[in-house]
Parts: sequence; C-alpha cells; structure tokens
Amino acid sequence: MKNIIIKSLLIGSLLSVNALGYEASQVTVKFLGYKSKAKTGVEGHFDKVKLQIQKNDDFKTFLTSAKVIIDSSSVNTKIKFRDKNINATLFKPDSLKEIIAVIKKVNGDMKKGALDVEIIMNKVSKTISMPYTNSNNTFMAKGTIDVLDFAMNNSYAAFAAKCKPFHAGKSWSDVTISFELPYTK
Repeated sequence: MKNIIIKSLLIGSLLSVNALGYEASQVTVKFLGYKSKAKTGVEGHFDKVKLQIQKNDDFKTFLTSAKVIIDSSSVNTKIKFRDKNINATLFKPDSLKEIIAVIKKVNGDMKKGALDVEIIMNKVSKTISMPYTNSNNTFMAKGTIDVLDFAMNNSYAAFAAKCKPFHAGKSWSDVTISFELPYTK
C-alpha cells in the first residue's frame, strides 16, 4: 500500500511539472541596416511588438505557436530624424504598417539549430532560415532579408534617395533581423 502511494505521488508530481509548460509574454525584435560602400551597420529595434504564443510543454510546439506582429511605425534607431526618414519613405505605404512573422519549423534541438520563419511584409510572404541559440531561458535567432524581395522597390528607392547624403551615396537593401524571446517553464 505504501508503495502505491509513493508511486502515485511521483507520477502526480511528474505530471504537474509537465503541465507547467513553456510560456513567454514578450519578444524583442532588432534589425541592422547598412549604409556606405564600407557597409556600415545601423542598429535599431521596434518599440511596438505584439507576441501571440501558446503555453506548451513541448518546446518545439511552443515555438511554432508564435506569431509576432510588428508596428513598423515604431521603428527606433535612437535618432528621431532617422526614424522619421524611415517612416516617411520605407514604411510609408499602408501595406507596410504591419510586419508579421510566424515560426513555421524548428530544425535543431534545445540548444541550437535553425528556424524556418515566414515573414509577411507589404502583402508578400517569404520564408527565411534563422539560425538560433538557446541559453539561460532566452531563445535568440538571427537571419537576413532583402527588402526588395517584399515588392518594396518604390519605397526603398525613396528611402535610398532621401538618405543618400547621410549614407555616403550607398544604401543596402539587405537587413539583418533578430529576435530574443525570454521564456519561463
């Protein structure tokens, strides 16, 4: 009888640990754009990012439930004048007011691997690979997009023209994107 009670307690405690699952309430989205022939990086992030993610006890299922909605007008490079230029040109069309990212597949283990992330911007969907690492309850991924792949030729041309004197005559259409997802279990 004592053995049955101990086994029941052990099974119950294991089930309650798994029932806790992984959960997250915020995500940080950063970018690195490039200027000048030397391809000098310009860092920034978005202040308004909405995370939709479902608590789950399976880490891969938890990640693939994630959907991120970015308000592009919340671009923040720490220089208001630059942010204003980006919003007045690159993100000016209404179709660019929102950027959506969805993790489609996790290729790897708990520590490292690559994600297949679908990015929807300017009504164009493209899936990119984003290598990731995971440590200290923070999931981090980084990849590269080309804004021209999202039918942004006109807004990009306006951006490059406006920024030409500030970019030593050269703007780059490729942008490194990254995110950090702190989570608990």
